[in-house]
Amino acid sequence: MAFVGFVVVDLASKFACPADLLERYEPREKTLLADLVRAWKSAPQAPGICFLGSSLMQCALKNSSATFLNDALPKGETSPASFSWALGGENASDSYMIAQSLMSGQKKPKLLIYGIAPRDLLDNNVKSPVTTDIFRYLSTFSAVSSLPSAVFTSLDDRVNCVLKEVSFFVDRKGALTKYATEQMQAVIPLLVPAVRNAKPAPPSDQDKIAQAHAVLTAPAVTAPAVTASDGAAPTSNPAKTSDFTPEALTHVKPTDSMAKKIAAYELLQQVSKGVTIFRYNPYCADRYNRQVVFLDMLLSHLENIGVQVVVVKMPLKNEHVAIMPKELLDSYTRDVERLTTKYGAALLDFNTAEFKDTDYGDVAHLNPNGAKIFQAKLVQTFKASPYREKLASVSAQPTH
Repeated sequence: MAFVGFVVVDLASKFACPADLLERYEPREKTLLADLVRAWKSAPQAPGICFLGSSLMQCALKNSSATFLNDALPKGETSPASFSWALGGENASDSYMIAQSLMSGQKKPKLLIYGIAPRDLLDNNVKSPVTTDIFRYLSTFSAVSSLPSAVFTSLDDRVNCVLKEVSFFVDRKGALTKYATEQMQAVIPLLVPAVRNAKPAPPSDQDKIAQAHAVLTAPAVTAPAVTASDGAAPTSNPAKTSDFTPEALTHVKPTDSMAKKIAAYELLQQVSKGVTIFRYNPYCADRYNRQVVFLDMLLSHLENIGVQVVVVKMPLKNEHVAIMPKELLDSYTRDVERLTTKYGAALLDFNTAEFKDTDYGDVAHLNPNGAKIFQAKLVQTFKASPYREKLASVSAQPTH
């Protein structure tokens, strides 16, 4: 009887709960992912080329055009416009959900370029693959309760996936919890006077990153003149933090107009490194192995629907590599090579000495100059066989 009552209340809530309340506390339809899904579904045919990966690939494609790979083709030939599914925080499990939910035999790219890095297979911020925002959103388009048991962290994970597919309360648990918490936070200070004077919680790492980005992206200001240490004429004024050399930084005073930007830049480096250290340490083999299963399923699905796959091992800053547990780097190298060979995917290693420390904006991501090098290297790679033939086949065949 209680179960029947729950079902009735659940169904009634689904139709009675205000949509604006749900979107305010869990704005699924107001995210970049939702925009990409709508664009993909509304397109009459799939783009010929797709990019897939995390924020490392996002930054590597920065300021590129959708047709920049045309530079790899002979004059007069063009490739179809590309589409990027690279998203911040994307794990192998999320990449699998993108491909499995949205790419099929009827609608698929001809060529998929997948940028991968160790963080895609191990992130201690992700306790369970099925709980990420990307995974949860895309699971509304595809049943996940039937996934192999190896990808679930516990029986609760599988049960929650089943319930999410049939229950409004479970599906929108995050939004409803946030709403209830906000209401309680508004009422408790009225009932408990001591709470009114409570100190605000210290900013989280994510808050610090957001604040630093806000300062860095503020309108440009005139940079201070930098005088050489030997008393020579001032050097050209740096316009932004990335233009500063270590020598220039030593001459910036706290009162200079760029001081706040420099402080924010340095804070971003520090916090970024701290977040990255936590993501990898301690090394959790079970968490890593679950993502490897998803990588296996991703490449298997793409092979089954006839998509050519090129996997690119993304550039990694030396400082980034030094943070990783040795077993992670060894396992990552071994498993990526094993699975690309198993499914006939091409493998490119872009983690080379061409990328200097100055080509990174922080401990992990390429800056605009690093992105230019990445894109030029990709174009150069596709000018040579066998990648030239892969690109040529995309430009010669219609997509569906």
